[in-house]
Amino acid sequence: MRTAPVPAPVLLDRRPEAAVRLYCLPPGGSGPEFYQLWADLLPPAVEPYTVALPGRGDRREEPSVTDLSALVAALASLTGDDADPRPFALFGHSLGALLAYETARRLGRTGRREPVLVALSALPAPHQGDLDKLLATLLMSGIDAFTDIVGPVPAELLEDPVTVTRLCTPFLADLVLALHHRHQDEPPLEMSLALYGGAADPLVPPELLERWNDLFTTPATPCLFAGRHTYPQDQAPDLARQLAKDLQTAAR
Repeated sequence: MRTAPVPAPVLLDRRPEAAVRLYCLPPGGSGPEFYQLWADLLPPAVEPYTVALPGRGDRREEPSVTDLSALVAALASLTGDDADPRPFALFGHSLGALLAYETARRLGRTGRREPVLVALSALPAPHQGDLDKLLATLLMSGIDAFTDIVGPVPAELLEDPVTVTRLCTPFLADLVLALHHRHQDEPPLEMSLALYGGAADPLVPPELLERWNDLFTTPATPCLFAGRHTYPQDQAPDLARQLAKDLQTAAR
């Protein structure tokens, strides 16, 4: 029987002396390249990883995973590596935030080692219907939604149907994956939380970020950066600096 595609860890910079591992989960439609620059931005005390998901980047020929439960289970096994005793943290931007949150819950639910920090960027909390409203908006907005999520695309690329199909297929697969999500009430997560967003993000305003506090025992005030939903592309140094600071505090 054919084995379902699974995510693979991508080590951005080997740092065996680092005190903590950081797993950065990519946003919808993106692969490991989204975090490629972070290896130079994070301090030596942090060993940075991301993940390669089927259907993206070098794995673009593989079928995308649209089963959220299966993907989260695989991510929990990957990040909760018992062979590495160092503490670890999860960061996710946009759809990656949903993966980070559900992975943390899966680790706790199955009695595995839990992250010291869950850092969530530019996604509504899933328990009050705000995420469902965002997904419905994206579903009905066509190519406009795609550029809101991933940033501007050169007009000449959008004139080529084959290119548009290749660009949009991973994004649409991740949208289907998120649409399959059904929030299940569980006790709040007992771990540190960090919240980040774009100050001018039309999709996820600050008040929607704040609702994540309902799902954690340690509340966090959203840290906002200049820009829209794609702010990490322009504010990567400032975001990585703040994330490292929050990670240092949580790991003490």
